[in-house]
Formats: sequence, C-alpha cells, structure tokens
Amino acid sequence: MPVYRRLGGASLAVLICASTALAEEAETKIEEIVVNGKYLSLDKLDSVKTPTPIIDIPQSLSIISADQIEKQSFTNLGDVLRYTPGLSISQGEGHRDAIIIRGIETTADFFIDGLRDDVQYFRPLYNLERVEILRGSNALLFGRGGGGGVVNRVTKSPEFDDQFAGFSSSLDTFGSYNISGDVNMAVSETAALRLNGFYEELDNHRDFFGGERFAINPTFASRHRLTPMFCCLMNMWMMIGSLIAVSHLRWWRTARMCH
Repeated sequence: MPVYRRLGGASLAVLICASTALAEEAETKIEEIVVNGKYLSLDKLDSVKTPTPIIDIPQSLSIISADQIEKQSFTNLGDVLRYTPGLSISQGEGHRDAIIIRGIETTADFFIDGLRDDVQYFRPLYNLERVEILRGSNALLFGRGGGGGVVNRVTKSPEFDDQFAGFSSSLDTFGSYNISGDVNMAVSETAALRLNGFYEELDNHRDFFGGERFAINPTFASRHRLTPMFCCLMNMWMMIGSLIAVSHLRWWRTARMCH
C-alpha cells in the first residue's frame, strides 16, 4: 500500500506540472486598446455662474451630454437622472419632476442655463446640450433650497461655423409618439440662428391619463471681436391633458439674455 501511495503522489505531481506548462504555452498577448472618443467635449462648467474648470469644482458632479442622451434613448429627465449616482426619482404626484438628492426630496432645485426653473411640469429633452447635476449644499450660489444639490439643464446654442437640420421621431407600444426637430443657420460670421421644437402625444397603460405637449425654442446669437458671445432665446411651451395638476391649457414663455 505505501508503494501505491507514492506512485499516485508522483503521478499527480507530473500531471500538475504538465498542466502548468500547457497553461504557460497557451498564454497570448492582448493588443493594447486606446479609447480616444468621449461623450463630454468640454472642460468647463456653467452651473456655478462662471465658466469654471471642471477640475476646480469642489462638489460631486455628473454631466450627461446630448450624445449620451440620444445613444441611451432617454425620453425624459427622469430617465437621465436615474443614471446618476446619489439621486433617485420620486413620484411627483404624476404631473411633475420630483427627485431625491442625497436623501433630500425636492421639486424646486431645477435650473435651466443657470436660472431657476421650479415650475411644476415634466421637463423635456428636445433642446438640451447637456444636463449638469451638482450634489451637495450650495445655497451660496443658488439661494433657497439646494440642500442636497441641483439639476441644471444647458440648452443648445447656435453654431457659427455650421448649417444643418435634423429630425427624429419615436413610437411606443401604447401609441405615444414624439416628433422633434433641430435647425441651425449661420447668418454671417458674427450671427447665427437655431430653432428647436417638438410635438408629443402622450398615452400609457392607464385609462384617462394622457395628453399632448409641444414647444418651440428659437435662439439668436451674436459675437464680435471686442465683446463676448451674446445670446437671446425664447422658450414657448404648451401642455394639454391630465398629466398636469389641473386639466387645463397651460402656456408660458421666457426670454433672457446670456453671455
């Protein structure tokens, strides 16, 4: 019996050595992969009132670009924010965006181009360049609220060196559909126009809970050698149906200047 044990142990050792040698021979070198593309092409942030380098922002920050929104088929702001760590979506009584940032629930800490946008509604994505999410208290910059953080939407600006027109549409299994357009026109070397708009018919799995909404967002920009770029934009928005607090026509518009 001892002889058999020794032989068995020796055979096992030979097998282990052989398998190790085969594994070493089977090793292959994998080519190095270099990723040059990226979703984000800017190195400054506008949410803090000045164009501050991202590396100097003393807060936790997430930025979702328009390219990422398109590729991941996000259809509303809730989809975008679900992708963000430290933030969850609240019910919002079925007629508005409501979020919880770091445990603090809010329906008012929404901004558009750095200006407060606390109207109670579902915010569309048709005219966005990116969404910036700042986590952490920042009442010094944004005033009331801001205990858990803020969500700032940055709208598309006219481009001086390009002319293009783009259109998109979508349809779901409940019969809801969406049509949107984006047109840019460079008038001259110092002036440009951009027009964004959309129309959406809303429906879902619930009876008597739907509606329609549409908006148009014309933007004019001018630049000169001795002055910074000057923008003037207007946003006109209408929503009809039972997806708002009271079923009635709601119309508002905003105009502002920005540098």
